[in-house]
Amino acid sequence: MYPWHGSLAAWADRTGLHIDALGLVTILGSEEMDRSIGRLVPSVYFEYLPLLGAFVIAGNRFTKHQPGFTIYNASAGIMTTEIAGWFSRWLKCQPLHQVRSKVTWRVEERPPRWTAILIGFFLIGLPCNGILIAMTVLAGDWWGFANAMAMVVSVLVRCVLVAQNQAGINQRIKEAQGEAEEDKNRDQTKGPPTAPLKDPYEPAKVLVVTADSKAVHIEAPSYLIRPLFILNHAVPNERVYKFFQWIGWLAFAIHIVSIGMAALYTQIYTVVLLAVATIMTAQKIGCDDSQVRASWRSIWRHVDEDEVYDCWVTSKLKATVSAYPERFSRWDEAKPTNMTPKPAEVNVKPLVGGKHSARSVKWLWRRKTAADVESNPRQNEAGKTRKEQIRERRQDLFVWLDLNDEQDKCMTAWGLIPYDETWVAEYKNKKVLHSNRVKGKGQDKK
Repeated sequence: MYPWHGSLAAWADRTGLHIDALGLVTILGSEEMDRSIGRLVPSVYFEYLPLLGAFVIAGNRFTKHQPGFTIYNASAGIMTTEIAGWFSRWLKCQPLHQVRSKVTWRVEERPPRWTAILIGFFLIGLPCNGILIAMTVLAGDWWGFANAMAMVVSVLVRCVLVAQNQAGINQRIKEAQGEAEEDKNRDQTKGPPTAPLKDPYEPAKVLVVTADSKAVHIEAPSYLIRPLFILNHAVPNERVYKFFQWIGWLAFAIHIVSIGMAALYTQIYTVVLLAVATIMTAQKIGCDDSQVRASWRSIWRHVDEDEVYDCWVTSKLKATVSAYPERFSRWDEAKPTNMTPKPAEVNVKPLVGGKHSARSVKWLWRRKTAADVESNPRQNEAGKTRKEQIRERRQDLFVWLDLNDEQDKCMTAWGLIPYDETWVAEYKNKKVLHSNRVKGKGQDKK
């Protein structure tokens, strides 16, 4: 027996510390892992480490349907409360605005993930798991060895089940592309159509209202909306999937028994490893959609604009998360500036050369009162500037979507556009202002 084993055993007897392993591995972190693993975006650093809530993976809970979401496909005139399990969890994990967020989905080929294998497996996963296995073997702690092997098996089960779900999405994409090509060829062989045909590859105007009442603009090819974001996919190898589920349950049973019987130092190492890996995974450290870099950038460089980032869900499906500019919510700035103001509204009359009269200068340089400071949203009590609070309204998002009359009727039927003449008049006015603003921006680029 190694000398340090006796010292650690004596220390454990003196402390009398006891770890409630059953409560640790069955309660803590289950909800976070359901959301994090279910979105199918692994971490480069912690993909090959054991996590809390292994029963969530073994029980396939991370793929189940979640209520509270609604999809409005204005292009197809379809509204449904069904949403794919992975898509709902993916949306929950994104830092979305109330109405300004936009997610663009594309079908592309992802480059090989050599970084995940090199860093995640060889530099982090293999040493962290190997230390626990070696420590239990050298100390003769066979309960601890069973605990370590059960954790390694849980990692293998998680990787296989997540890979199967990603392969199922890829297979669904391939099937949807084949159906889109068939529909397109069938329409072309029918002869001249009486009505304009809908291109399945044309981006659809889709609005998703999340469980926390955030409205998100989803832009994706029309042929992908129903099979990918509404219906749950099927895994390619159902038997393999079920087999690894049973292996996961067996490993979980061995884990909850053996960790309680293992030596105290084995338990402490196990708890630290599980807790750190779970917390880092829940915080999306090392994931494509991690916001740590963006947060540090905004803090140290005082950057207020939203950062656009890409997130790979599978080897063929990529999302680009962006946001409409805040200035799009300022409709006063979008109004035409060539309108001549009324004399009663303006007290300053410019003279030739752009200068003002003495009376005008006196009016401009008068002392500010407390009412002026309170009415200015860009100033606080100390007179320092602060970020203007922008009110985000769903009406603005409907304007940015650039819906036609038929799509407006669908939104009205769904209860998104109210039967209010004042609201509708303001909505139509904003559509004109936004159209002019976009056209003006395009002319400036030219």
